[in-house]
Amino acid sequence: MRDVVVDDTTVYDSVTLKLDLASGTFTILDATLKKDHFSSIALDSITENGLKVDFHGCALSGKNQITCMTKIVALDNNLAMNALGGATSNIYDNLSNQYNPSTVTALDKTSSILVSFNLIQGIPVEVKFIYNNIKPTAESLSIFQPKFGFGCTIDGFGCTYVTGNFTDVAF
Repeated sequence: MRDVVVDDTTVYDSVTLKLDLASGTFTILDATLKKDHFSSIALDSITENGLKVDFHGCALSGKNQITCMTKIVALDNNLAMNALGGATSNIYDNLSNQYNPSTVTALDKTSSILVSFNLIQGIPVEVKFIYNNIKPTAESLSIFQPKFGFGCTIDGFGCTYVTGNFTDVAF
């Protein structure tokens, strides 16, 4: 069984329980909190159209919830950036189930559809994608596809998109 979630948001690496089958209760004897285990170095990276996307991993972050973290950098100049949620930036688990992000966060901004922010050339920005209702039997992700857009006009046209394709992701 993967990591243990005792309530909706606290994740433990391991939990030792004392079960009382007669009364149907249990007592927690020992519990080790799971540390944020995103890699400090990029596990994978793509560079396209002057944008570098570093992938730092995915982790169980709550009950049937996974968070995936990227860091993005504008290489050539400053960019007005969009991190896309909604029906984009999908993940697929090892059972072929597709999930859309419920939340995208960057620079203290959060949205379910689109987070807009400015990238200053050479300064990385952490972008997290949160997915809910992950099947409990899923053991890994087949693919994580974060999608970013920049160079859009005010009416949303003319965007340049960069989509990551990070495969065989443990969580």
